Amino acid sequence: MSKLKNASPKAKRWGIILIIELILIAVLVPVIFIYAKFNSMQSASDINKKDIMINDIDDSTRTILSGYQNIALFGVDSRDGSLKEGARSDSIMLVSINHDEKKIKLLSIYRDLCVKVPDHGLTKACHAYAYGGAGLAMSTLNTNLDLTVTDFATVDFGILANIIDEIGGIELDITEPEFALINHLIDEQNKVTGSKSSHLKSAGTQHVDGTQAVAYSRIRKSDSDFKRAERQRIVISKVFAKLKSSDIATIISVANKVMPQVYTNLSKGDMLTLAKDVTSYDIADSQGFPFEVVTGTLSGDNFSYDFADGFNKNVTELHQYLFNNANYSPSSTVQTIGDEIYASRVQ
Repeated sequence: MSKLKNASPKAKRWGIILIIELILIAVLVPVIFIYAKFNSMQSASDINKKDIMINDIDDSTRTILSGYQNIALFGVDSRDGSLKEGARSDSIMLVSINHDEKKIKLLSIYRDLCVKVPDHGLTKACHAYAYGGAGLAMSTLNTNLDLTVTDFATVDFGILANIIDEIGGIELDITEPEFALINHLIDEQNKVTGSKSSHLKSAGTQHVDGTQAVAYSRIRKSDSDFKRAERQRIVISKVFAKLKSSDIATIISVANKVMPQVYTNLSKGDMLTLAKDVTSYDIADSQGFPFEVVTGTLSGDNFSYDFADGFNKNVTELHQYLFNNANYSPSSTVQTIGDEIYASRVQ
């Protein structure tokens, strides 16, 4: 028979209170720790959301968009640690969250996609971040795709290796063409980050560490930028799935490593809500944009671009895919940009 059962009513009451307090401490201490870690993030206080450009879109589209939380995720290739402007966005991803259905969709914007960057003309999508940081990059997404994105997070793509190492690695299926290139990229990652990851010995399904996974996500020469974007989405989906099943000690360890390397305009409250709810959400799907793509050049330069094969059609499909908006019609701004790209493209 327990001591608590034989104790006086007052002692029992205090014993119950103590147990409740211990439970609260066990639950709240990790939350408080993570909340405190948000102070170590690089806050984008220099970005005014009112300055981010948004097209004059119809009321119906605007209402539908307001039902989703859309966050632009930029992975930059910064050798000096700078997460603001100056570095090209090696990865551009739109994270679209449906809180009612607890579903997340990921949309990769191909880095070589020909878009119109405000005040910079037609160029590659990855250049917008280099020209004007996250603010200009979000304005570019909004004006070219009829979006209303004003929230973002930027990380050096190398941070992904830290996260993957903290969660104990992930499983990847490496094809023979990918295997032929990955070890060279592992060497590059080791040199840049100071890691000491070993070479992979063969193709096939295998457990990889952070450096090896980032090397996999950077493979491009074996196929195309489209496949590289797909590999990046595979890695992020695998990481998300493993984080969902991780214990609180692992989550705290990830937060400890990651937070100082994040540049964002999301508030601590926003981040805490996302962190709290993450285990109850699923990644429903992921795609690359544009859905129909061709490669080519622009009149006047020799660079290779990705072009939406039917700009208006692809933007329409984007709204149908992300927001289930069957009645979406491109704004006049999107139509004008599409016409300008078509007229400038070398056919």
